[in-house]
Amino acid sequence: MNFMSVDDILNIAKSRTSVRERFNEIAQHNQNPNTNPNCDDDNYLADLLKVLKIKSLVVGVGGAGNNTVSRLEDIGITNADSICINTDAHDLYYSNASQKVLIGKEKCQGLGSGNDPSIGGEAAEEDRDRLSNILNADIVFLTCGLGGGTGTGAAPIVAQEAKKNKALVVTFCSLPFNSEGVQRGLRAKQGLKELADYSDFLITIPNDNLLRIVGKIPMITGFKIMDEVLIRNIGEVVNLINNCGLVNIDFADVRRIFVKNEKYPTGLVGIAESVGDDADLIEKSKLALNNPLLNPDTSQVQRAIVSVTGDHTLSLSKVDSVVSTITNGIPQSAQLKFGVQNKPEMGSKVKIMVLASGPVSPYVRDAMDSDNDSSPLNIVGF
Repeated sequence: MNFMSVDDILNIAKSRTSVRERFNEIAQHNQNPNTNPNCDDDNYLADLLKVLKIKSLVVGVGGAGNNTVSRLEDIGITNADSICINTDAHDLYYSNASQKVLIGKEKCQGLGSGNDPSIGGEAAEEDRDRLSNILNADIVFLTCGLGGGTGTGAAPIVAQEAKKNKALVVTFCSLPFNSEGVQRGLRAKQGLKELADYSDFLITIPNDNLLRIVGKIPMITGFKIMDEVLIRNIGEVVNLINNCGLVNIDFADVRRIFVKNEKYPTGLVGIAESVGDDADLIEKSKLALNNPLLNPDTSQVQRAIVSVTGDHTLSLSKVDSVVSTITNGIPQSAQLKFGVQNKPEMGSKVKIMVLASGPVSPYVRDAMDSDNDSSPLNIVGF
């Protein structure tokens, strides 16, 4: 078998091919003729690991998406690169990301899209080639707020280019408050419909669900809380993919959850933190599964991943209590895998994350099934 240089291996690792294609390209090389031909030595395995590292990219589009990415960078996100994309040069300048892209320089002159999704879409079209060149990842986490101009109009094109590059596209988007008016709801509905076409996994978080949970709060406070919710969700999923645990969940497991099998690219993600006693573990496990911001129909769950994080004292009985609670809350036919991560800073607390495929968001269903674009998203009543 042929040997490959270090530069050859690094070039493969940085290439735009999928992780599976990178593996296949190197798998038949670098066998050491001085070792047992029926075995693989550590040097060969080390070379494989260089190309098996999952490339994750967090992309914020528009003002709301940029805010989420900036906060992720502020609190620290590892094992993922970040990109902020916007038509507004001022907002983009003050955003915090490892890479920034001002789209639509001719169309918008850096002044934004004026809450017009068609302008946001044209700006992304103007820079489609640039967007394609930077969307080099195995998995792209896309975040935006729907109902405005840039996020609503440009995010579907960003998702489309990521899909062309063979990335898994996992989208987190917020939906506007009813109080923001019918026109904003109409724009959100059309944007959601287009995003669904190019997303493998789509989490929609309606601002009004937050309002019902926390009561009467100023709108600006609601936006800040929604940012924090998106940050936690994205950050925990990125960490899940890239961190090995005592009981490991790997990328293949997560991919099975994210891959779009049917018409609707939706599922559920829920995170809760328990103080660690038995009663609270059960309560918080149910809370993670039945995320009140999503109101998922857990009877539709087909596959689920449960990640339990605690310190070195986390007992098997506590893990079993969490997993049993989740198992009892989903159909018997559902496939479930759990993982355990150890973080000393957790102390007596236990973090629970549930990731599942199957439940269809009513907002995605409404957007995709409606032929009448003159009605806004049917948000009230879900």
